[in-house]
Amino acid sequence: MTSALLTFSLAFVIAFLTPLIVHFAPWLRTPTAVLEILLGIIVGKGGLNLIVTPDWLRVITRIGLLYLMFLAGLEIRIPVRREGRSRASSPELLIALSSLLATGALALMAGHLLAQLRFTANAYFTALILTTTSLGIVVPILRERGLIARPLGQTLLLAAMTADFATAVLVSTVLHPDQAGWRALAVQFSGLLLLGTLLYAGGRWLLRRLAASDPIVRSSQLGVRGALAMMGICGAATVLLHAEIIAGGFVSGFVCSLLAGQSHGALRGKLETLGYSFFLPLFFVTVGMRLDLTRVDLRTVLVQLPVYLLLGVIVKLGAGLALRSCFSWRTSIAASLLMSTRFTLVMAAAVIAEQNGVIGATEQGTLIAMALATVFLGPLLFNMVLRQDPATD
Repeated sequence: MTSALLTFSLAFVIAFLTPLIVHFAPWLRTPTAVLEILLGIIVGKGGLNLIVTPDWLRVITRIGLLYLMFLAGLEIRIPVRREGRSRASSPELLIALSSLLATGALALMAGHLLAQLRFTANAYFTALILTTTSLGIVVPILRERGLIARPLGQTLLLAAMTADFATAVLVSTVLHPDQAGWRALAVQFSGLLLLGTLLYAGGRWLLRRLAASDPIVRSSQLGVRGALAMMGICGAATVLLHAEIIAGGFVSGFVCSLLAGQSHGALRGKLETLGYSFFLPLFFVTVGMRLDLTRVDLRTVLVQLPVYLLLGVIVKLGAGLALRSCFSWRTSIAASLLMSTRFTLVMAAAVIAEQNGVIGATEQGTLIAMALATVFLGPLLFNMVLRQDPATD
């Protein structure tokens, strides 16, 4: 019990220190989440081994991952009706789907190339990893640049969401090969789609019934409680469907975004305060604590890492080509560089894949190193290339 309490306390101390380090050392240009993982590695298995991670903290880690994907889904806004253009004709969703198809095709070729080079033991798993984009990194960068509510920001959010959602659903067929493959995938996808539809319909009905009860809603923080309940239902559904918990987080967050309407900003602010103060720091710190780098061949990682990074950027140029129909070449290339950031899903999938024997410890280390490197390089290159305001494109 004492060691568990020590681990819990240390995680919160690290969570408190990381934003201070970022504030007082801006030259590091390090996202808080990355710093939390690095400090977790230092005190955990891969470093000084000062703590023992209790089993119950793994549950909180999974809840943190669910919450992170929930916030990512909450960021997605259906484009509002603009003058002279119907909602149905908005190109954001079409661009996102085209980006997913182009990225997926290039990632599949890259995965087979890495398999031929004997860098990976599973070409399809690697292709899925290269397809994904880290919403947890893209969202803060877009918000920092003031782009999140603009056409480029919404397009990138939809593109990143479709990439992460498709990857989260498909990766379960690779991580759990003992399941019935595509049949299980169809059940998972249809189950989550049906659940999301039911939650949306039930939420709309409840909001109409509560329209005249604003004091009750405000005093009980009913919106926050309802959002958390929806997240919990979707998280439980992913367990029952044997799907990855990331997919449940996306669905619940997106449904909440649809239901929030004019209160979206206020609700998101409350949920972000809770998430970035409690769940997410615990997730990132404990992920670092649990990483065991003693079984990794670091020389192999250093040799393979540049190849993975190069292929990761090339794969996401497919997304940039899809964006070219609405934005300039400079904006499209900058967007593809930002879309090349891979973090949350890679961290989770790499750990699970190594535990299930899909990949080895050294490949896991390479994927994690790639994810950390893209978190540094992606936003930096995005800001360097995108020197002008993309709203003028």
